[in-house]
Amino acid sequence: MKNNIYIALVFLCTIFVVNGQEQENKWPVLKTYKGEYLTKVAMPLGGIGTGTVSLGGRGDLRDWEIANQGALGWKPVFNSGRGGINIAPFFAIRTKATQGDTQIRLLEGPLSTNNLDGDWGSNELNSGFPRFGNCEFQAAYPLAKVQLSDENSPVKVTLKAFNPMVPGDTKTSSMPTAILKYVVKNKTNEAIETTVLGAIPNFIGTDGWGGTSKGNKNTFKKEQNFTGIFMENKKVDTLNGKWGTMALTTPETKGVSYRTQWSPRLGWNGSLIDFWDDINDNGELEERKGEYPGNKPATLAIKAKIPANSTKEFVFVLTWNFPYRLAWEAQFNYGEHPPIKNHYATVYNNAWDVAKEVIPNLPVLEKRTVKFVNAFVDTDVPEVIKEAALFNVANLRSQTVFRDEDGYTFGWEGTGSVKGIAINPKGAAAGWGFGSCTHVWNYEVTTPFLFGDVAMSMREVEFKYATDLQTGNMAHRVRVPIKTEEHSRRKDAADGQLGCLMKMYREWQLSGDDKKLKELYPYIKAAMEFAWKDSGWDKDANGVLEGKHHNTMDVNYIGPNPQMQTWYLGALRATEEMALKMNDKAFAKKCRAIFKSGSDWTDKNLFNSEYYIQKVPKPTDYQIGEGILVDQLVGQYMAHICDLGYLLDKNNMKTTLKTIKKYNWKEDFNNHLSTFRSYAVGNEKGLIMGYYPKGKREARPFPYYSEVMTGFEYSTGAHMLYEGMEKDGLEVFTAVRNRYDGKKRNPFNEGEFGHRYARAMASYSGLLAYTGFHFSAVEKSMEFTSKSGKYFWSNGYSWGTCQVKNNEAIVTVLSGKIELKSFTLNGIGTKKLKGKVIDENESYTIKL
Repeated sequence: MKNNIYIALVFLCTIFVVNGQEQENKWPVLKTYKGEYLTKVAMPLGGIGTGTVSLGGRGDLRDWEIANQGALGWKPVFNSGRGGINIAPFFAIRTKATQGDTQIRLLEGPLSTNNLDGDWGSNELNSGFPRFGNCEFQAAYPLAKVQLSDENSPVKVTLKAFNPMVPGDTKTSSMPTAILKYVVKNKTNEAIETTVLGAIPNFIGTDGWGGTSKGNKNTFKKEQNFTGIFMENKKVDTLNGKWGTMALTTPETKGVSYRTQWSPRLGWNGSLIDFWDDINDNGELEERKGEYPGNKPATLAIKAKIPANSTKEFVFVLTWNFPYRLAWEAQFNYGEHPPIKNHYATVYNNAWDVAKEVIPNLPVLEKRTVKFVNAFVDTDVPEVIKEAALFNVANLRSQTVFRDEDGYTFGWEGTGSVKGIAINPKGAAAGWGFGSCTHVWNYEVTTPFLFGDVAMSMREVEFKYATDLQTGNMAHRVRVPIKTEEHSRRKDAADGQLGCLMKMYREWQLSGDDKKLKELYPYIKAAMEFAWKDSGWDKDANGVLEGKHHNTMDVNYIGPNPQMQTWYLGALRATEEMALKMNDKAFAKKCRAIFKSGSDWTDKNLFNSEYYIQKVPKPTDYQIGEGILVDQLVGQYMAHICDLGYLLDKNNMKTTLKTIKKYNWKEDFNNHLSTFRSYAVGNEKGLIMGYYPKGKREARPFPYYSEVMTGFEYSTGAHMLYEGMEKDGLEVFTAVRNRYDGKKRNPFNEGEFGHRYARAMASYSGLLAYTGFHFSAVEKSMEFTSKSGKYFWSNGYSWGTCQVKNNEAIVTVLSGKIELKSFTLNGIGTKKLKGKVIDENESYTIKL
């Protein structure tokens, strides 16, 4: 009897362990796209500062932006033979049943019907290839599953694509790789001979904007635990941003065949026909000799037999290394401006080295990434909040962001499209808005809460390199290479500089890095003092910005206004706290006094019982005036995130948010005039930048007053959530994400001044506001909403979950560790703890 009980217990434990492992490794799905909603879907794959290639909604690879340039819309091609057609990168499957026919299909779903009527038929690349008739795209960034099926195919295929991403682990999250796992299910009752292959052109020397790949070379190589094709070009200048290496590899060492190029000089699509016949014959590739002109296609195939009703994985790993980039858009001559070495190129010598690290660690990289995404998705937060926060992390890993040799992080405002039509007379560009523009990057909060060291490196650039210690003037666009930064080139932006002071406080709180605060404090103090002297912003230091101040509307405001005032008041509060830490009590006292004066004055003089207005000294173009500005309380938005308390009267601000929702909200853009750019059209919904009550608009208001921009909508929507206006805040977030629905726009590309716009990463604030999460590594404190539920948290260094129920919270650390001296549930109270350390994979229950 005892033995039977023992066996039963072992059996049950075994089931539990297996199911637990399956659950742990199960890929979550946050959003599914089907049919016409697949058209615009393109999820970038790549690491922080490495560039990306995007996985399209039908399973194709598009937007090849790995050669140091934004190049949205670009697919590298190779030719099918003299007089033939161009072929884009593709993956395909060959199946042969014992009693059936041989099929070859592209591992892609149906083509969109939007681009079929070109001069020579379809304008879609690869449109002549057989493909699967049914397709779904399931996403929870950075994980994507493309489900492919066809009633005439003996197999069903799931493409599982991802790049490693683990909050707090910047190295792992900065791998220049795209991992493609084709899971092939044999639907039949007999074994099927199967080959999965990929063909990638060696385009090194080009980047979508120009250049030549002449001199490229592909080499098949074997390692103990993987095989693949290494792509290089020995004729391109190694300091050129278009120069680098690529590799297409697989963990398989058996059943692998390849071509380093296709057959050269075969006319009328002969190279394609030769390839098709070759793979159709026996499911294996044979090398072709001769000199193939143009982008030599590297083709790698894996052959295996799949038993009846069984499944087999075919794994491909794309890696790259393009070491050098040029400095911003105006600095094309690297003879005058030295090129910048990408940080990831200091970690890896070439693309083959990347594969050497990625492939042996694939199970761990996938497990850690899935662990994070599961923890994020499996929470009691509205789907739209999770979607907005998670999908916009893609911007951080696009060509919008790069890191230099020393690990400093820089960002464009947005990146360019090779097919773009630019308002700028210079034409289309690979990047828009150079210089880590402070007043744009002020709004985003994704970076600090997921990758704290990356955020801190940006603060170090802003204060240590972009701020003149003598005057306190901070350049709102920084030059690169950073070592050549000249203090003579200074153009301040009031909102940018003041917001950076708040961000510095935030990064210090999240990291607890007192040493870094001490190092940067002289620059912090100088930047705050600048408001009272050379800038002319507040010469009498009474807490009111009365002078001329440049800002994110790309104009100069003249006279006090709520947008600048709240940034100013927030900066004063943040600097006061940092001064106290540095024992600079006199300066802290001065900041507090100016804050109190400015706060009182703003409520008394700018609040008109419905919202805050601008006091314009004399009629001037491009002002806010008595308009209702969408982000007039932006400094309070950031103050809530920083846990700095209220900057103005709480009731006045809530009234203002209600007014913004009432007047700036548009239910139907068919009834609205957008005088500049159109990011919402037709029956879409959104919050416009400014609304002018009848008779209150100047002839020339600030430039963007009539349009929507997602970063401003998110920051305002999150502020509504902080103030208890949950219905309104969620409605704002929902309106944005409904515009980026896969049919009309790409869910992974919210634009503004260019694509994958930095300010869109304000979306993470919705998660912070909804969960009430605050963390201070300085005070060793954590705070959450008291609403029952399970919530994800991350401080940029460690992350986990918090389960709240009644007066109890279970804090779980899933990566890293934290120390707590206090824990707060909003509205219930605070529990003092004795420096409780919660290690990785540990949980701690706190009862209040």
